[in-house]
Amino acid sequence: MAEKYKTLGLLRKTFKVLAFVAGGAGIIFFVIILIAGGTPETPRATSLLALALGVIYFILLYTVSEVLLLFSDIEENTRKTRELLERK
Repeated sequence: MAEKYKTLGLLRKTFKVLAFVAGGAGIIFFVIILIAGGTPETPRATSLLALALGVIYFILLYTVSEVLLLFSDIEENTRKTRELLERK
């Protein structure tokens, strides 16, 4: 069946891509700060903050993507249930 809400599907995919970009950026910044850090302006402990923020943004954006999928599934199941009840 064709997707009824195409924009919702596009948003879901966009949030999923952004989740992986944010997670990857967090890991990359973690490594960069860990290797190049150590100055008084950027202590090495800042690398843990970059990693934690990357993980938090990954979880947040991925969750938004999955909630949009959940809404789409709820709508589809509600429509199917209504069609089954109308047949009786």
